[in-house]
Amino acid sequence: MIRRLANWPAEVVARAPASIFAKLLTAFLVIAGLLVIVGVVGLAALDTVNLRTEELVKIQRKIAAYRQLQHDTIAQLYSVASALVVPDERTLDATLRQLNQFGYDLDRLQFVAQDEVEILERVRKDYEAFIAAVTEAIELIRAGKVAEGRAAQTERAGPLADRLERLTNELVNKAEADMLARLDESIEHYRDARLLVIAIAIVSLLLALGLGYSISLSLIAPVRKMGQRFDELAAGDFSQRVSVPNRDELGVLAANLNRMSDELARLFREIADKGEQLEIASRHKSEFLASMSHELRTPLNAILGFNEMILGQIYGEVPADMQAPLAQIQTSGKHLLRLINNVLDLAKIEAGRMELSLTEYAVYEVVESVRSTLQSLAADKGLEFVVMLPADIPLAYGDAGRITQCLMNLAGNALKFTKAGKVEIAAECRGELLVYRVEDTGTGIPPEKIGSLFTEFKQTDASIASEYGGTGLGLSISKKFVEMHGGRIWVESELGKGSAFIFEIPLRVNEKEAA
Repeated sequence: MIRRLANWPAEVVARAPASIFAKLLTAFLVIAGLLVIVGVVGLAALDTVNLRTEELVKIQRKIAAYRQLQHDTIAQLYSVASALVVPDERTLDATLRQLNQFGYDLDRLQFVAQDEVEILERVRKDYEAFIAAVTEAIELIRAGKVAEGRAAQTERAGPLADRLERLTNELVNKAEADMLARLDESIEHYRDARLLVIAIAIVSLLLALGLGYSISLSLIAPVRKMGQRFDELAAGDFSQRVSVPNRDELGVLAANLNRMSDELARLFREIADKGEQLEIASRHKSEFLASMSHELRTPLNAILGFNEMILGQIYGEVPADMQAPLAQIQTSGKHLLRLINNVLDLAKIEAGRMELSLTEYAVYEVVESVRSTLQSLAADKGLEFVVMLPADIPLAYGDAGRITQCLMNLAGNALKFTKAGKVEIAAECRGELLVYRVEDTGTGIPPEKIGSLFTEFKQTDASIASEYGGTGLGLSISKKFVEMHGGRIWVESELGKGSAFIFEIPLRVNEKEAA
């Protein structure tokens, strides 16, 4: 249930009737929009913090201005008190100038503290009254009425000075209280803004991750299903179908895959039916060839036997003009017998009736029998025909007759296609493998023809068949005999310089594997 709920967003994305490009573009735009929202909220929070900071700076300036006012007020009051205690004309003039200058400072202060106009107005009125009282006291003192001037200063200027001091203290205290309140508000607002930005960032991240997971799963899951289906097709299972809910290119691909699977299933059924028929026909063909080869070989052996006795003059002297035709009959008959034997072997192999006769045999005897049989052919062509065998080669276990047949085919071909030089048969042990090699200095084989050398009834060139003869069965049968021994055969050739046919088989063939 939990897994189904986790896959629900991916199924919604998969079933959306849009192309993969449109889905990916939409996801990109949504994620970009979330990033923009986070950025906008963050900038708004920074802007608010900046405004709060500017307000605190203004309040700080007000406090500094109020403190300066408070300091100047107290200094003025002490200055006036000192000037009246020791009246001096120059001191009194300086005191009046300072009092008038303080009025200009009040005017400038109104631009800094526009929200404290009422208190500043009271300060101004009281200060103007204070200046009037001090001016009157100074005029009385200048007129020689010192006692009256000091009385005016004490009775009128003193209370005004005290009230001015309280008003300036009130301004400073109010500004400081406002400063503390704004600080608390700024801290609280900063916390709220930080939480808001973090919350929006977390929500945006979760949405982006969810969207990315849904898009990825809606693409990866169908691809995995189709990959698994391809593996099943490769294994030959055409009965299953892939179910993909996507309504995009992947859905179309899955539908095409199902149609391909159905079509392959139909074709394989047809091939199986035809294959069964072909197998029956091939079996009948092999049985026919085996039967016909046997029927042809029996009378042919009789003909060759009687012809050989005639050539041996058992039935009397043979005229000289008859000896050449009889020798030609013997040569052509042996060639035909070899062809019939090859066809019979091939038919038995295809019919699955060919069995190896496994015994221990000496490699030297096998190679030497091939050399002695073909030595006359090499001598007729003026070729050097040599055998290279190590002295310590052990006894082998296999079908000596079939190995001899393979070497006869390979060495016979080498002698046939070599006009000058030599043909060499070699054998050696490489661990548990026995390696035979037939090398010549003949015409060589074109690289593009090597791949078809071991195909039945296949020769490298039609001109070769017309010039040298042959049916193209020898190499094919040799390959099958080598493989029946559990080995392999290959060729190394360079055009114009000769060829080397090599096959390797186990030194001791496993009877189960050979069977």
